[in-house]
Amino acid sequence: MLARHGQTAWSHDGRYQGQSDPPLSAAGMLDAEALAASLRRVSLGVIVSSPLQRARQTAAILVRMLGLTEAEIDPDLTEISYGAWEGLTQPVVKRYWPDLLRAWKRAPETVHFPGGEALSDMQSRIRRCLPIYTARAARTPVLLITHSIWIRLALIESRVLPPSDFRRLPIPTGSLHALRTGFVHPCPQPKEQISCVSQ
Repeated sequence: MLARHGQTAWSHDGRYQGQSDPPLSAAGMLDAEALAASLRRVSLGVIVSSPLQRARQTAAILVRMLGLTEAEIDPDLTEISYGAWEGLTQPVVKRYWPDLLRAWKRAPETVHFPGGEALSDMQSRIRRCLPIYTARAARTPVLLITHSIWIRLALIESRVLPPSDFRRLPIPTGSLHALRTGFVHPCPQPKEQISCVSQ
């Protein structure tokens, strides 16, 4: 299973987060608690987290509430780097990079963020680690705490979605997503989720 971290002040404000490291907000902690409550029916064996603070804090809340061992940290679960866009809202990005923003909306696979990464960089990380976690999930259920773009690409990579659906799938904070691999388990959703602009 894949889960997106809880909300931060940046995600609430619609700022591109990428590899910047804002902490969970109070609402984000509630996201994580709701996620943990929804997972009480699932027999989790391992939680693995992105090294970014918002993911680690989400994982720590799950570990505490579910009585699991400390989460593992995997740099391959890190979000894409938006480079110069990080910390900016979409209206600001549109003012300075209108053509690049248009391309990001219409043909995201063509974009390399200024001072950051391209989707192909993240795809390399996903392709490197998904087989490892698929093999582990065959022995014990694995939950990866990661980020919105990572989850979208992983769902495409595992053929849950076609590439054309990259923009169509909402990935709200605290949401769960299953893959068509050894990760597949029931994914109960928290009763209340705080949605935000997926950045």
